[in-house]
Amino acid sequence: MTISYDIAWTLDPSAATFRGRTTARFRGARPHAELAAVEVVRATLNGRDVPWDGERLTLRAAPEDNVLEVDAVFPYESERGFRKATDDGDTYLYTLHYPQWAKRSFCCLEPDRRAAFALTVDTPGPVLTSDTAFPIVPYAVTVAAGPWSEVGDDVHVMRSRAVERDKGEEVSRLLKRSIAYFEHLLGVPYPYRRCRAVFVPELPILAFSAPGLIMFDDGALNALTSREPRYAVTVVSHEVAHQWAGNLVDSEPWLVEGLATYLSRLATEELLPGSRPWSELDTAPLPDRAYLPHLTRVAAVEEAIGRTALVQGLTTCFRRHAHATASWAHLQSYWRQ
Repeated sequence: MTISYDIAWTLDPSAATFRGRTTARFRGARPHAELAAVEVVRATLNGRDVPWDGERLTLRAAPEDNVLEVDAVFPYESERGFRKATDDGDTYLYTLHYPQWAKRSFCCLEPDRRAAFALTVDTPGPVLTSDTAFPIVPYAVTVAAGPWSEVGDDVHVMRSRAVERDKGEEVSRLLKRSIAYFEHLLGVPYPYRRCRAVFVPELPILAFSAPGLIMFDDGALNALTSREPRYAVTVVSHEVAHQWAGNLVDSEPWLVEGLATYLSRLATEELLPGSRPWSELDTAPLPDRAYLPHLTRVAAVEEAIGRTALVQGLTTCFRRHAHATASWAHLQSYWRQ
């Protein structure tokens, strides 16, 4: 079933809520759409009103083409959804939808099913968004609005940190080197038009990699440029690896994280000679230690078939399933070839 979304947000940094208008087009009958708002101004399916119970819209969709139009008011969230944070008198607005919270920002048919997106954001000041040139999963839809300052090629920080260009340029170099390495390793071009990084205030996780846009917590800017080099290379290359493993091709969460962790260790080994990224995995002060069980499963494949064959299987997967979904079973079949 093909799904497309046209989403328009009106964001007022001084308000406690924001307006979101969603037009979703899809084929085939389905029972409901997810929507977690404070008010539904209007909701229609093929021109007829549909009921809302506070979490879902009940749909009676036609077997062929359908148009769902929703105009709703949403609150800014303290955790997942559209977040608001203030720094030095400036207000910043950004989304964090992973894994299933897209419904807190727009009407969503399926939070993990790829769809075509068109995004419009009406707000004062600059806006950064995920790349929607190709179908993406709803939880990857990302917006970051505020008075950002660019402190290196495609690296954006809060206005209060505009003088820290040296740090931004260091991150920019790591992004570029990671992209070049993965393009060479995988034989698959970087899949998006740009790779921008934005350091947002009070992100509840270290980072999130959306198509073409990587969000880091603001505190990571100092950590990436002051801690041991292995930390910086591991963090940045891990998020860049997600542009292939997770964004270009999505899969089970454990597999996405296992592959990104594996690829980041390969990148660290290449970009930082002598760093020994495969040693002392359980005690290494690295941010991806939580993913070691997933890395272990991928590393077991390397031990069984060799690194060259493993990477060749990844290349096949990324080419055959570009902008789509692949499973562990798919990868296993490519590794057996």
